[in-house]
Amino acid sequence: MPTTAQSVPSPPSPHPPHRIGLLYAPRIEAALRLAGEVESALVRQGLSVWCGSPDDADGPGRQDLAACDLLLTLGGDGTALRAANLAAPLGIPLVCIGMGHLSFMAELTPEDLWPQLPTLLAGDYWLEERAMVEGCVVRGGQTTPCVPALNEIVLGRERCALTLRVAARVNGAHLITYVCDAVIAATATGSTAYAVSAGGPILFPTSRAILLLPVAAHLSLLPPLIIPEDALVELEVVNGSGAGINADGQPQSDLLSGDVVRVWRSAVACYFARLREGNYFFRTLKARLYRENL
Repeated sequence: MPTTAQSVPSPPSPHPPHRIGLLYAPRIEAALRLAGEVESALVRQGLSVWCGSPDDADGPGRQDLAACDLLLTLGGDGTALRAANLAAPLGIPLVCIGMGHLSFMAELTPEDLWPQLPTLLAGDYWLEERAMVEGCVVRGGQTTPCVPALNEIVLGRERCALTLRVAARVNGAHLITYVCDAVIAATATGSTAYAVSAGGPILFPTSRAILLLPVAAHLSLLPPLIIPEDALVELEVVNGSGAGINADGQPQSDLLSGDVVRVWRSAVACYFARLREGNYFFRTLKARLYRENL
């Protein structure tokens, strides 16, 4: 089983934060405005604040971000995913303020934030652990650096209209050769994202299992599979000109025939600071996935 090069942080515990990070979606004007208002309010209370966009945090600001006790995201699910990949290796819990179209991972709305902010500052929250996956590409005996994902890693068509042939193996045993548009290896968190739109089941969010399913599979009766958390999934491109791999929707690498994408559960987990009751997930499903007029 591949291992991460980075050290695994200790699980965080709820406590009153001394330094808070604010990660806003730069293309959402309301998110930028709210970030400024929250920053001013926190500074007036004597707290240290880091405020920036995902690009700021992925560059020189990463060291400043590492000193934060909590990271508030202001934007949609895309901002939350970027935040997860930044915060999880640092052991920083996330509080997602939903300002996007769906905002499935949001804990609070902008209207909820102000009355709930004192509760967060008092450390009166609980932590939910979400499993992540990692992936790499093996080509000619050489392995690319590992990339993390909170939602999913996808091997799919990037620049070609032809279907792909992808040989899937689990723990070295051949499973099936998919003829499809893409193959998704998703976490429980990702089971409500791309995977559910491709006909996959919804996993309870704290599950550590890996969900494996094809997109638009041809002549295959194999249903989506739930793979044990300690399994190694290998996806080999049998033929697929124009194929590529992406992690949480971010393109990572072009693929050639013979390349193998390896996916496994990461040793690093993402933690969400929760203020709602423990069974919130079922209410969120009804509110987000089954509402009319999306």
